[in-house]
Amino acid sequence: MSHNDDNLNREARRHNPAIIAIIVAVVVAIAAFLVFRPGVNEQNEGIATTPPPAGTTTTPAEGTDGATAPVIAPEGAAPAPAGGTTAPAAN
Repeated sequence: MSHNDDNLNREARRHNPAIIAIIVAVVVAIAAFLVFRPGVNEQNEGIATTPPPAGTTTTPAEGTDGATAPVIAPEGAAPAPAGGTTAPAAN
């Protein structure tokens, strides 16, 4: 074990950089919280609602005609088994 220094002024001086770093980290965390607030409604902001650039061609998804909704599951299909397990594939 190391010998503790009895000079309290020197010990306080040596801890100043660590204390300053902790204060800076807390200030940055508070600023990040204020900028990126959790629970804020962002439905009308951001890239999700921006239209594509002019001249970009858009096409319907593969396998659809664009006018009707895609079929998720065929009519009368059996429901998925409980627990999410599936039977082994038939080879």
